[in-house]
Amino acid sequence: MIQEKYFMICLQAAISKIPRNLLMCFVTLGICVVLGMLAALLRTYRLPVISKLLDVFIALCKAFPANLILLICIMVYTYKFNDFAAFFHLKMSIRDVNLIYIAVIGLTIVSFPGISEVLRSGLIAIPRGQFEAGYAVGMTAFQTFRDIIFPQMFRVVIPPLTNSILSLLKMTALVNVMGVSDILKSATDAATESYAYLEAYTAAALVFWVLGIVIEQISKMLEKYFAKSVKQIA
Repeated sequence: MIQEKYFMICLQAAISKIPRNLLMCFVTLGICVVLGMLAALLRTYRLPVISKLLDVFIALCKAFPANLILLICIMVYTYKFNDFAAFFHLKMSIRDVNLIYIAVIGLTIVSFPGISEVLRSGLIAIPRGQFEAGYAVGMTAFQTFRDIIFPQMFRVVIPPLTNSILSLLKMTALVNVMGVSDILKSATDAATESYAYLEAYTAAALVFWVLGIVIEQISKMLEKYFAKSVKQIA
């Protein structure tokens, strides 16, 4: 049976780390969207050499488990950062860097392939004639993409991108292997003295579940908004 007293202690500890998990999630998401959009454009329109290199890199990233990539990142940081700083004459040591930055790098490597593929699928879904329509009215390639292609693409990718965000949020629970305190680690740390690990895991699961519901609801609101705007245009 779950003991209410210990459950509330673990729940409070888990809730205190929500801002940190959300920070890691959405900073990583922002980086992945920017890099993923660039990679999606290069791969969709097959820029020579670079598109093939990106194909190989994304395939490699997909092949490795998330926790393995995070462990590699923290090991490289631990053993090589001081050498890296010395080589570039940086006046800082390993102790001056917050581990959350290393966690974001690791999460970006893990999430980049999936988010890039989602964005590429959105690009492929837009007929090439849309570009020609933009050029026909005198718009540049950038203006065409910004004003015609991107709004349509964003509407298409909302559902799969939401799944990627939820996966990324759940993946933030793995950063404890890097020594970063998050929702799960904070809850289990609170359970150490009383050995109330069932309560800790239940509390962490509840927090992730609520966060997932909130993200799902925001996604549905965005879908309704864009669907409504399309109907008004029609």
